[in-house]
Amino acid sequence: MDQRHEVLQDIYKGLLSGAPLNKGHHEVVAIICPFMTSEDMHEASSRSERDESCDLDNMSSLRCPAGLLKRHSYNDRQKETACLQLSLIEMMSSHVHSPSRGVHEDCMGILRVLLEEMDLVSQLISLFGDQDKLLSLLAVKCVSSLVLFQITITDTLNEVWQKMCFQAFRERPDSSAMNGCLWSLTAVVKGVFKGTFQRKTEILENLFTSFDPAFNALYATMFSLSPSGMNQEPLTYTKEGDNVTTNLVSFIDLLEVFVAARTKLRICFPVQRLLFQQAVLALRMVASPVQYLVKKKLLALFKRCLLQKAGEDFFKGEVDSSLKHDGNLKSDMLALANSVLQSVHAGWLQDIPVSPKPSFFGGTEVLGNSNVEGGPDLVMLRAASLILIKSLEYKVQNSTTEEGVADLLSYLCLLKLFLKKHLKSASLSQHLLHPCAWVSVIFMEQDDDMIEAAKALLILHLHFRRLSGIISDGVDSTGSLTQLTHENGCNPHCMFFLFLSSVAFDHTVLLDFLISTETCFLEYFVKYLKLVREDWEHFCTACHYCDSVSSETGEQNAAFGENACGSKTISQDDQACRQLVFPVAENVLESESPESQTKCNVKYSDGPLVDYGSSDESGSDLVEPVCLATGKQFSEGLQDDSFKIGNSVCQSGDKDQTLSKHCQVTGDQGMLMHSSLRDNMLYDSLTSSGGMFNKSIMCLMGLRKAVTRLQRRNLFPYNPTALLKLLIQIETKSGLTDDRL
Repeated sequence: MDQRHEVLQDIYKGLLSGAPLNKGHHEVVAIICPFMTSEDMHEASSRSERDESCDLDNMSSLRCPAGLLKRHSYNDRQKETACLQLSLIEMMSSHVHSPSRGVHEDCMGILRVLLEEMDLVSQLISLFGDQDKLLSLLAVKCVSSLVLFQITITDTLNEVWQKMCFQAFRERPDSSAMNGCLWSLTAVVKGVFKGTFQRKTEILENLFTSFDPAFNALYATMFSLSPSGMNQEPLTYTKEGDNVTTNLVSFIDLLEVFVAARTKLRICFPVQRLLFQQAVLALRMVASPVQYLVKKKLLALFKRCLLQKAGEDFFKGEVDSSLKHDGNLKSDMLALANSVLQSVHAGWLQDIPVSPKPSFFGGTEVLGNSNVEGGPDLVMLRAASLILIKSLEYKVQNSTTEEGVADLLSYLCLLKLFLKKHLKSASLSQHLLHPCAWVSVIFMEQDDDMIEAAKALLILHLHFRRLSGIISDGVDSTGSLTQLTHENGCNPHCMFFLFLSSVAFDHTVLLDFLISTETCFLEYFVKYLKLVREDWEHFCTACHYCDSVSSETGEQNAAFGENACGSKTISQDDQACRQLVFPVAENVLESESPESQTKCNVKYSDGPLVDYGSSDESGSDLVEPVCLATGKQFSEGLQDDSFKIGNSVCQSGDKDQTLSKHCQVTGDQGMLMHSSLRDNMLYDSLTSSGGMFNKSIMCLMGLRKAVTRLQRRNLFPYNPTALLKLLIQIETKSGLTDDRL
């Protein structure tokens, strides 16, 4: 046994150094094949010396006995040797494409013998689900590498491996062999996905097509439903220490690989559409008794699907623009969004469990300091928030029917209730004085998700403006929608100010975001600057409001203590909230005339804006406000005689008059300022050295100067002409100069 270890170490060192192996192929096979005896080694060595072209009949006696592999009584030395042998086989498969001709020929010859003559795949499959987890994992990785090698040389799948997977997928979710097959299938798809195969699309087509019948049944089984129908009792997952959690985690990883192959390679087969078309089954898993880890991974998968970022952890390249377009992706994304919104309407958000302890790289405790208050698990809150927000974005951009403003805002109200339920720690409550501060608090640790959320909320706000018809002939007739979006935590001006405040109004941070390709900040920033250009009055009002909130830090309940849904109180259960929210939306929809529900077509860009050659190419049609409704205001649909929004008390007495004529602003925090913004006294207050207006404009001016300097030196990665034009227009509107700043 010691001699075999020395030989295995020599082979390992040779592979690392890239030097050819000084042994015959059959001799190496006898050494690295698991559980072969010393007598088999000597016999294979002598045969190799006599005749290297040993045929299949001569090698059949050296095959690994299946019964020997299935036993569970290995001693430690045998297990250690077997693990090293399996690792070497996997290592050889990765050296098939070695630039060294000698190493390439050695690995190709050895793997051919293992695959064709020794039939090693049939032998190692018996280790799937072995009690020794390490040995089982190495066997799965070794089999996956051999399957990929067979694809490389023959463009065909291993039939033994396929049959094993089909058989395992028909078993219950607690099957011990299922995890190995799920893991192996994931590894094979990843290997083809990331490999250098010339016929990659055809290979994946063959793979997806062959697994389609088994995978449909597997999808229903893994998500708690019987493959034969939904009328049977669901499977239960309450036993501790079983294989269900492991199998579910592996299955979710497999689903992500399927979705990644669709978005990155633009190939679409039925198995890749299941998650989109039957999303309700997966969404129900959130309320099932599976472990917290499974629910967390499932929410992360839905988030990546809606962001079209599935597979970003293992696929770093750009999507080939020459690939054909997936014609079903748009409809499938809309189907997924509709499933999410239907589930939220039914109370899905309140069923999402959120750990009261934060996640520290997978853990929940700080060693040596158990009294640290870190708040809830922000990973879960971020995922749930983005899933809902992106679903609303897809809904308003791709739906053939227009949703009422109140109906859409009601979903944000439910989100606010969900966040209020979990954001109770003292360390977070002090940052939630502003209704829109939840975006900065929830996404403070994840820049890309924060920008995605801000962009989606901005798109919703622009959609609300169009539906409500608050712009008529370029004149803002009422600030009611601005007030409502503010109180529901989705006012884009407030969110932008809070974002600037979180980065200390440092323009270099904005510059980093503009240059980086890791976020969609450029797309969001251009959209927002165009909104500021058209909505200057409310931009200034939001500045004044943020200053007022900052000066009243003692009011801890300003963010979540008030009713954002138009009800008398917010401390009600989920069912009561839904009864309050959605009837209001129905009343508004009934009150809106058909003429006012004009379709709003918004062009959506799949790729990041930084791929453009110029910021001009962002398209002005993305954010230009257009009046799509008649003179009737959103407020006319509200049935209550009075309602409270923040610190503003509004009376809706006469239905023929607009909401703005009946609003009485109480205090300096009201958002409905109207003509008072033009007063010199308020302007001087806004432009004070410590005010939000002054700091924000100064930050934008610093950004404009930095971008200009880089452009003059040809150091900016794209043409920022349109961006600079917008920044200059906003500076001009502000009336501030460098001297005044």
